[in-house]
Amino acid sequence: MAAGVGLNRLAFDAWSGILTVTALVALTIPVLTWLARKEGDPDLARLLMWGMIATIAGALVRYFFVTVIYEDSADAGKYSFAAGQLARLMKQGTFTSVPPGLESFPAESQRIGLVLAFVYLVTGTSRWAGSMVFAWFAFGGRLLMWRALRRAVPEADDKRYLLLLLFFPSLVFWPSSIGKEALMILALGVVSYAAAQLLSERVSASSIALFVAGLAGLLFIRPHLAAIGVGALGVASLVGTLGGLGKGARLKSTAVRVVALAVLVVAAAVVFSQTAKFFGASGEDGGVAEVLDSTLKQTSIGGSAFDAPAVTSPLDIPWAFVTVIFRPFLWEASGASTLVAALESVVLLGLIVTGWRRLVGGLKLSLRRPYLVFVLTFTGAFVMAFSYIGNFGILARQRSIMLALVFVFLATPPIEKGRGLLLKRSSRSEKTGGFRTDDERARPVLSAVQLGASRPEHDPPPIRSASKVKL
Repeated sequence: MAAGVGLNRLAFDAWSGILTVTALVALTIPVLTWLARKEGDPDLARLLMWGMIATIAGALVRYFFVTVIYEDSADAGKYSFAAGQLARLMKQGTFTSVPPGLESFPAESQRIGLVLAFVYLVTGTSRWAGSMVFAWFAFGGRLLMWRALRRAVPEADDKRYLLLLLFFPSLVFWPSSIGKEALMILALGVVSYAAAQLLSERVSASSIALFVAGLAGLLFIRPHLAAIGVGALGVASLVGTLGGLGKGARLKSTAVRVVALAVLVVAAAVVFSQTAKFFGASGEDGGVAEVLDSTLKQTSIGGSAFDAPAVTSPLDIPWAFVTVIFRPFLWEASGASTLVAALESVVLLGLIVTGWRRLVGGLKLSLRRPYLVFVLTFTGAFVMAFSYIGNFGILARQRSIMLALVFVFLATPPIEKGRGLLLKRSSRSEKTGGFRTDDERARPVLSAVQLGASRPEHDPPPIRSASKVKL
């Protein structure tokens, strides 16, 4: 009845958007319930539901900002118009990989229109519906990153990580619209989950195919991020393989890692060739350096422009980290949007300062958890690549992808004051040399006498009568 009344009284764009978000919620609730039941945590179900609500709210707020505050000057409107034209052509039997109206756009932008056209074949040409579907792409990617941390680093505070993923403003706002960010977070989620499987103690061969699928998603939108992903997994896999060989790792897991390294070599050849085409490498005077310089010139314009700390030597790396992760500072804000980004940077700085023990604990734990090496390598390469962006508005949008990985080290076990040992879930087990769980730590520690006197698996010794005791 509601759908019938809405069709009669609402514009098709809004009506289709309402039906789309209703269908997405109806399909998502059973999945979230299943995840909570699998973890045996009823509170997790409520947290995931609130995360889904935050995703819807983020899509509504972003739509308002794009259409009203920015006067629809963003690319989302162009993608929607082109996708609607392409969907109409598809229904008529005409297929093309270049959506009408996006001929002058880069290939990766044309692919956004292509993906949206397939969405419109199901929902009809509705920008509201497209925005909700893309917001759901990002929501799924963030859930995969959370699952990746649970799989690869069981000592981590995964609920803290999930809270940051679901409710941190940048991760709720920027990917909740039609654009590259949503698809990149989804692809990065697939890559992270596959990397977590490849780098965990029990490795499955299917994780290789999953990683290649996620890599294809990154290659589809941002080839240089795919190259970073290949390099990060290569470093982490090498660390995990070398570390496992000396600690009696399972033969199957070691074999799968060796196969994964071989696949990485092939994938690297494909990815780096596509990256070279993306960067326009055609000779000694072209390539990555030329395009990075071009990026610096093109982005260092407008009211939010600043002097980008382009990394050209190791000495530039520390300031590049500060710029990409924390800027703009409050005194650098020149408008409402940059002021919001600056306030968020203050919050992020506060989280890192108060959680410095977690950062140190994560670095220490990375020697035993190769997934943390993957995250650290990916983040470092991302910072160096995006240090060439000279506009705070563009930087705030682009770094939302990286923040999902930065938050990993805000959820790792902290080091104990003055002792350098990992707290809570990272407590060392003297017997096994591994990590003890909370249940194991709750058990009372028995003395050697108590341990010797408590043997439930054996019959108790007979009690001698007093009459047989000779004085």
